[in-house]
Amino acid sequence: MTLIDPTPADLAVASLLYGAVVGLSLKEGLGVEKSLTVAALRMGVQLFFVGYLVRFLFGVERWYVVTGALFLMSLYAARAGVARMKRPVPGLWGPMWIGVFGGTLFTTAVVTQGVLKLDPWYAPEGLIPLGGMILGNAMNGGALAADRLHAELKARRDEIEALLALGLTYPRAAREASREAVRGALIPTVNSMLTVGIVHLPGIMVGQMLGGADPVTAAKYQFVIMLMVAASVSLTAALFVKRGLAVYFTGAHQLRHELFGEK
Repeated sequence: MTLIDPTPADLAVASLLYGAVVGLSLKEGLGVEKSLTVAALRMGVQLFFVGYLVRFLFGVERWYVVTGALFLMSLYAARAGVARMKRPVPGLWGPMWIGVFGGTLFTTAVVTQGVLKLDPWYAPEGLIPLGGMILGNAMNGGALAADRLHAELKARRDEIEALLALGLTYPRAAREASREAVRGALIPTVNSMLTVGIVHLPGIMVGQMLGGADPVTAAKYQFVIMLMVAASVSLTAALFVKRGLAVYFTGAHQLRHELFGEK
């Protein structure tokens, strides 16, 4: 099977799927048709913009252009990760960027140089798609860790303050909250790894097969991708929690209650 390039007419047919969702919303009174329309339009604009941008980057074989693009993407990913928190906390952008950048850098280096062996190392057709995929998962992991850390610290305030009163430093007093934050960030990834292949076929694997790749080869790539996702999420969550924890405490190792909406 050769790769099929959908025509505008093909995309119009695919839009019938969106129409079915809107129709269901109208019939059942779900009230989500407006948000669906905005989301669909925004998705289309973003996807085509990125498609043309990546096509441009594929033709520019300069390491500083490729790495610069990924660096800018990491800044946006950190901003988006913090913005997705249920209750935004000032000062978490820096820790989020450190987590996203660190988790992405390590994972991307291992996959592109250890597994795929890109030559040159900055080959845009490999580095841009993989780096973007890893950044997206790192952002999700960081956002989940941020929400869980905030919730755990709030729920364990009395316990943490008791430990601080006994002379423990804030990293030790909040150790369980930190562990739960990292663990919580990994739950969706672990669940996905348990069901991939049997319950559902991932989009990347399906895309490769539609493009003509051998199913076993596609499965090998998907195996690498799932391990890549797990690594990026876990590293990002761990780095974020380690750095972000300091935002919730003063220099005197006191919990900052104002971050929880308290005086």
